[in-house]
Amino acid sequence: MKWRIVLTILFVLVLFTGFAYLYVNTFVRKHQHAVILFVVNGLDLNLLDQARHDLGRSSLLGDPDDPAIGDARRRAAYRNEILNVDSLWNVALLGIQDPGKPVPDEGADATALACGARVDNGYVAINNSNEALRSLIYAAEQARRATGLITTSSVVEPTPVAFYSTINGTPDPYRNANDLLYSGIDIILGGGEQYFIPANAGNELGRRDGRNLIDEAKARGYSIVYNRDDLNNVSTWRTRQLFGLFAPGPFYFSSLQPANRRQPSLAEMTRTAISSLNYNIDGYFLVIEHNLVARAAGRNLGKIAVSEVAQVDEAIQSAVEYAGPDALVIVTNNYSLGSIAPLAEPTAGDLIASPPAVDDRGLPVRLPPIPMAPPPQPAWLAGPGGPTFSHAQAAWLRQREADGSFTTNAPAGLLQPQPALRFQTQARPLAEPAWLASRGEGSVQLRGFINNTDVFDIVSEQF
Repeated sequence: MKWRIVLTILFVLVLFTGFAYLYVNTFVRKHQHAVILFVVNGLDLNLLDQARHDLGRSSLLGDPDDPAIGDARRRAAYRNEILNVDSLWNVALLGIQDPGKPVPDEGADATALACGARVDNGYVAINNSNEALRSLIYAAEQARRATGLITTSSVVEPTPVAFYSTINGTPDPYRNANDLLYSGIDIILGGGEQYFIPANAGNELGRRDGRNLIDEAKARGYSIVYNRDDLNNVSTWRTRQLFGLFAPGPFYFSSLQPANRRQPSLAEMTRTAISSLNYNIDGYFLVIEHNLVARAAGRNLGKIAVSEVAQVDEAIQSAVEYAGPDALVIVTNNYSLGSIAPLAEPTAGDLIASPPAVDDRGLPVRLPPIPMAPPPQPAWLAGPGGPTFSHAQAAWLRQREADGSFTTNAPAGLLQPQPALRFQTQARPLAEPAWLASRGEGSVQLRGFINNTDVFDIVSEQF
């Protein structure tokens, strides 16, 4: 008889504990309704500072709403010309590599951020045991949140893929395109259309299996948008699933877009996505990746890189306005590509002694040093703007100039690489820490020195 009483007591305790857990987790613990993650590959702090100097021409639009900001910092914000990213008051430095490991590539960095685990270079969202890793998007879906993925690169590039699929050494963009369609993500906007439609004379990289995944997306309930006008005319109050691919591959640089363009801006995609996702009662998680900064920086195109930072900054403003001031908004550069501050004035090393001179009596005359024309100062550690030291490097550079990739004919020298310390066909990710800035409820945990793998745990707690 006694054992029945004991079992009954244990059952009641377990039932009460379970009820208490559900009650606290549902009604007491504060879950952030809107979680928005910006991934801006290659935007290191030097490039951000250059953008702040070139673009930050307006004071803070409103009073900073973080109570932890002191009066001195508040006054400084009003005095300085700042960007919208400067309203993200909590800042962290992210360790990006394990001891003894090589410098991570884009896919490894993205996996650490999206899945909370480190993987070998060449692999995305899959571990050494060939097991797919769960990403933040799938964690959000498990919590019944709506999800969105926006990118200005092709949706089958490593950073977007880390949030919904895998790359096991050898990329398979056609498989990734299929995985994206069946990932359950509600809002999908980006480039990479060629991997979703059948191959033909105008689309040599198209699918060889004859499938049209855009038609399949429509059959699965997605509203399809094909261009900027379509996107801006979406009725967001009744659109819960949206699918739009606006370029065959990655987006082209915004500063070189025609006036009547097909590609929407990053801010336009951000506004539409948030307006649709906001209707989900359980909240949402939105990933916004802007890879055009890295594409420009990798080619030492500094002016274009700064103009792409402007696109990100406008999108950050849209995210805060449309999601609300309490939304958890996170911005990280994921990795750096090595911009350095150019010297503006000649230094002592740029001065040469004046040639010997004599007066009418043949006596030497002391003249002040003559400033020599300073050579172009390096703006980047490495890239196509570095000095070539082999015939192969010079031939590669001439070929890029012949096909128009680099040219002096573009307005304001936009397609002319800036000087670099050493030549590389493309600047590579560095081993230096990445940075992260955030604002809103839950952002206080994203401060100080943390690992990029910690972001997964901190963000998923908000779900």
